[in-house]
Amino acid sequence: MKKNILLPVDFSAHSNNAVNYAVDLAIQKGYSIHLYHNYTSASAVFEEETDSIGKRSPIFKADFLIKNLSDQIKSAHATLEVTTQCERGMITETLPEMATPDRFDFIIMGTKGITNDDSQLIGSTTYVISKKAKIPVLAIPTEASFEQVDKVGLLSNFKEEEVQTVQDFVNIMGKDFELKLMHVHYDHSSENRIEDKLEVWKYKIKKYIGVTNIAIEVDSIQGDLEDLDTVPEVINEMIHTEKIKILLVTRSRKSFFERTFTRSVAKALFSHPLVPIFFTKA
Repeated sequence: MKKNILLPVDFSAHSNNAVNYAVDLAIQKGYSIHLYHNYTSASAVFEEETDSIGKRSPIFKADFLIKNLSDQIKSAHATLEVTTQCERGMITETLPEMATPDRFDFIIMGTKGITNDDSQLIGSTTYVISKKAKIPVLAIPTEASFEQVDKVGLLSNFKEEEVQTVQDFVNIMGKDFELKLMHVHYDHSSENRIEDKLEVWKYKIKKYIGVTNIAIEVDSIQGDLEDLDTVPEVINEMIHTEKIKILLVTRSRKSFFERTFTRSVAKALFSHPLVPIFFTKA
């Protein structure tokens, strides 16, 4: 069965970039796209349309915008299946409710939306949806464009749910990539023990998922270096050095993500992510 991408849009630059990413991915994989919008004070402004017999009827501005967006996509990609939906309500409530595995396979959305400013971590809407959604969420930074996904990083804190995160990603993207198991720690003396634990993770992923090209990347917090002394900064350095294309994050109650997100230092990783972040909820 063809996979279906749920793509919330608010017609901002951040949202439009996520649309471009989703379209390129859908074309490559043969997926369909469902454009979804919740009316806002700006997008619910009435316009008037004249029908074939000259009768004028009011419609919402967003109805024009989403139809135009759908038409533009279809015009450029005739084989791509695109559906649309606009409705009332708060997106943080309506989107998780409709994002069920029987209807959609995953969500793609920008890390920021029309109401998000640079002071917010990853964008409050994206964060809330990543917490509530029953399906994976792929958050796209404004600067990101779709490219061949040849290197993928998995943030690992030795939780069983991380193996399922890799499986969820494989279900969407396939197995043709190199997986980097990434772990950051504070105690440099424990590095050998950590690498041994990651070797166990490598074995599990190879055995149960079939991803065979796996490498281990372990780094420690260097407290004596002023410019590289937090977990997010070290991870960003690993992403840059290893040329990671997508970062996998397992969202569980005690996950690395949940702990670091509450700290101000997490802004370096999640407010301006270097690469798309794939969230799954354990």
